[in-house]
Amino acid sequence: MNDKISIGLDIGNRHINMVKLTNTPKRWQLTKFASVKINSNQGQQEKMRQLERLVQEQDISGSAVNIGVSGESIIVRYIELPKMNKGEITQALKFEAQQYIPFKIEEVIFDYHILEPPNSNRNRMKILLVAAKKQVITEFIELMNQIGLKPNLIDINSFSLINCFQNSGPPVKKEDIFALINLEFDLVNIDILQGETPFFTRDISLLEDVLSMRQEEGKGKQIFEMARPLLENLIREIRVSIDYYESEFEKQVAVIYLSGEAAKVSELVVFFSEQLGREVKVWNPVQNLLVDSAQVDQNALKEVSPMLALACGLALRGGN
Repeated sequence: MNDKISIGLDIGNRHINMVKLTNTPKRWQLTKFASVKINSNQGQQEKMRQLERLVQEQDISGSAVNIGVSGESIIVRYIELPKMNKGEITQALKFEAQQYIPFKIEEVIFDYHILEPPNSNRNRMKILLVAAKKQVITEFIELMNQIGLKPNLIDINSFSLINCFQNSGPPVKKEDIFALINLEFDLVNIDILQGETPFFTRDISLLEDVLSMRQEEGKGKQIFEMARPLLENLIREIRVSIDYYESEFEKQVAVIYLSGEAAKVSELVVFFSEQLGREVKVWNPVQNLLVDSAQVDQNALKEVSPMLALACGLALRGGN
């Protein structure tokens, strides 16, 4: 991939979102975007058809792309180890990872990130451990090859959400504690951070036949009422996640930043705030990007921008 061009591709069960960025001397510039809905009742063939159509319409055949993964086959754990150097961590995790990963170790690819600098005063260090089933990664690579794309980077969707927020979200202070929630109709990504450091990550799968808040099915209050049964269950799951973090770290989550297609429903934003007892803010994943007005329809971008957080976060990883 040309290091001046970066493409992020967010492939869900009900949507495909694409963001193409160009690296200018000032900052990243949005040159193309797309958001395609998928009829999930038609299965994998419908997803392939829409992917192939997107590749052709956006003229990105042969391009390298950054893609994201989510779900039960992706494991994220925050663990503590005795203070050691990077070489020692790698060796230690080969033996320690099995107790944190509910799959056979030979079935997964795992990596880690140090959350505390090795020169801190503590005798132990916080480690972010990430594991993905090899089969899932292989399937994504094969899918990209089938539709004429080249996988450049595979990231965890929740981390892409963080990356996008840190580039295009509102400014936060080092001591601020907040949650990011990307709410789509098949999967919810939750991150809890203090400043720039994540301390909690979780994906929640939704029942698609219960949650039907798509634009064509109605607007505003009508959509909200249709989704109320699932939303009440979802609120309970989010509350469990926040309560766990607050109990574990003895710190309070003050603000929730909401993105995803559901962020376009104003009644939902109010409902979240009332039920969770916290301020809920909708943020714009592309607000800090330059926009190529010659190539980008500004009105269309405004309509779908809340849905572009994952694709944007992937594209902001850059090319190879």
